[in-house]
Amino acid sequence: MLIGGLEVKELAEEFGTPLYVYDFERIWKNAERLKQAFKSDEIKTGFYYAMKANSHPAIVSLLNERGFGSDCVSPGELEIALKMGVKPENILYTGNYESLADLKAAVNSGAVINLDDINSLERLLRIACPELISFRINPGKGRGKFEQINTGGEKAKFGVPHEKAWMAYDKARQAGIMRFGAHMMTGSGVLDNEHFPRMLELLLDILGKISHKLGITFEFIDMGGGLGIPYYEDGNELDIQRVGAECLKIFKKKITSLPLGDPELHLEPGRYLVGDAGYLITRVLGIKESYQTFAGLDAGFNTLIRSALYKAHHPIFVDGKENDEQLFPVNLCGQICENTDIFTVGRQMPKLAEKDLIIFTQAGAYGSVMAMPYNHRLRPAEVAVINGKAIEITRREVMKDYWNRIKFPVER
Repeated sequence: MLIGGLEVKELAEEFGTPLYVYDFERIWKNAERLKQAFKSDEIKTGFYYAMKANSHPAIVSLLNERGFGSDCVSPGELEIALKMGVKPENILYTGNYESLADLKAAVNSGAVINLDDINSLERLLRIACPELISFRINPGKGRGKFEQINTGGEKAKFGVPHEKAWMAYDKARQAGIMRFGAHMMTGSGVLDNEHFPRMLELLLDILGKISHKLGITFEFIDMGGGLGIPYYEDGNELDIQRVGAECLKIFKKKITSLPLGDPELHLEPGRYLVGDAGYLITRVLGIKESYQTFAGLDAGFNTLIRSALYKAHHPIFVDGKENDEQLFPVNLCGQICENTDIFTVGRQMPKLAEKDLIIFTQAGAYGSVMAMPYNHRLRPAEVAVINGKAIEITRREVMKDYWNRIKFPVER
């Protein structure tokens, strides 16, 4: 199997396993496709890469060069974005249950601040009164590929309930703030083409009521992200051209008919940009014929947690056996001492043997960024494939990294 023109076997031999590999050309093509889908001569659009999907500085830098700002959710992400040259005005900071330290970092960075609740404004005003503020609005509905990533609606912990949103803007206005933005993020991994224009229309109608009530306008309206990619056994991929055209159509109609001002339309893509550009290469360590057949890998949920966390499934290939016709049911698992450390149950795969290389595709988003050293199985290296060359962009974690953080013995 090839990744960016390079043999998986050669990558594994040079950098070891488990190993994350990113095809940077694929990221670039995804970014250009998205920009073209939302291109308009009448509506100004802005794109902010959702760093939570994969905050590697090399990826943030690549997307910054392609005209993408950054959507940050923590002071750490802010620091990465700024160090990679993202201009503060091109950073949107959206926390939730923000501490004073979080808000101080956001203020000091110069980023545009998007608050998750009315009481977040109260904490912010103890630090500073910004010229422009945005609120994340929960429109009362949401959708996600899995329940755990549905971030809108009555069960979601995020955003100001749309019924109370006017109070948030009124409180900001009373504090002397007169420039406003608005934001929503209702779910992740969505493949329904109709979802995005439908939710955007709902948000615009909510904002129209706020404009009527308070007499305010908006400098930008952020429809969030959530653009999905197909994983294992998913149907068709998202028709991004259709989504873009419908969203632009609705946006133009609403800003003409509602007193919203002349806002820009903003998006926060994450998974859509990097998800299908990433691969996890792992090696079979052993085959166990128990009550079921298990193939143990040198990657576990410490390396890729999506299966354990969401019951998510990735397309999986065996290097050199992609065309094998005879398939057998197998449970792929890792070395972690938890029975949830299982990637697949009864997945039909070629006959596996020790040292086989297994490739998880669609692993560029919420993969390495969520890795952990549980059981002291340490985090993997990361490699970028750029112009046909493999470049290590993160070295493999070693135990020295752990000991460098330990202060022991404790003096008594």
